[in-house]
Amino acid sequence: MKFYFVYKALAHPERDGMLQPVTQEERLMHARTATKRIGNSIPFLVDAIDNRFKHALGDRNNSEFIVDPEGRIVRKRTWSNPDAVRKDLDELVGKVETITKAEDVMLKGEPSAKDLAAKGVMQRVARTGMIAMVAEPQFEKDGKPLFAKLRAEGDSAILDEGKGKLYVGFHLDPLYQTHWNNLRKPLRFELELPEGVRVTPRTGEALRPKVEADIDPREFLLDVKAWPSDKPLRLIVTYAACTDEICHEVRQSYVLRRERDRDGGRAVSGQRARTPEEMVKRLMEGDKNGDGKLVREELVAALQSRFAEFDVNMDGVLDKVEIEKMAERLIERKKP
Repeated sequence: MKFYFVYKALAHPERDGMLQPVTQEERLMHARTATKRIGNSIPFLVDAIDNRFKHALGDRNNSEFIVDPEGRIVRKRTWSNPDAVRKDLDELVGKVETITKAEDVMLKGEPSAKDLAAKGVMQRVARTGMIAMVAEPQFEKDGKPLFAKLRAEGDSAILDEGKGKLYVGFHLDPLYQTHWNNLRKPLRFELELPEGVRVTPRTGEALRPKVEADIDPREFLLDVKAWPSDKPLRLIVTYAACTDEICHEVRQSYVLRRERDRDGGRAVSGQRARTPEEMVKRLMEGDKNGDGKLVREELVAALQSRFAEFDVNMDGVLDKVEIEKMAERLIERKKP
């Protein structure tokens, strides 16, 4: 047997000092960093930056596959289950005399890099329940990397109706070891809008904290009205990303589309339900007719594409048992 990790789109960007990469080289850098941090000897298979492998394997965050020597998938799971894998291998390969346990594995990983500057000096924008939206970087001819990466999220009303709250946050990527120099001009953004689209504010400038340097994200919450699904927005951002030796003056742009980024993952932000009971209560807020069941349209937009996954008996509705099992799985997937 050979074991591999598949490194694909981050399920939880902003966690453990990692941001969603935008180039293949950045994803390879992530895999190398993860290997050092974990200290493991299992190699990574790194997905292409267009996430073709992730899509082919079903878009699950923590799936499992066993492939036979002829390349056929003989076992698959949407969520990792080590005990079940052990049983699979006993059946497919044969039992072993000595079973390696977690406590037997001595991993010598490296600690995460220390923060380059102050942290926690800027007030964060609350964005609980928002959904990652497509934000396509437009790479400039100067070849500068995206030292700060845009995270765009919208509430369900934006995706469904084209009006609602839009979050734009600019997060320094730890890969490039830079910080904000608050003695220089603060980050500033502006939006180029199609005719008829209204966004307030259309431009914004980050507040200047009292410390000389920090690494906190620069975040804005915008009010959007009348955004057609076929009319992208263009966002231009200017900022200085600095090391101890040099400051990079940067002007970069993104195309924002009114569609969910299915590879965007869910950032760590806000308070989330921590028990299955709380999650069930949250889900049942969508029960519009009060029948104690949920149809696809009664789920939040982010879960509607996964309806068939939870509709075990395939009757077109989620009953009490299916909703409880769905809540348990959602809670499990949010654990670090």
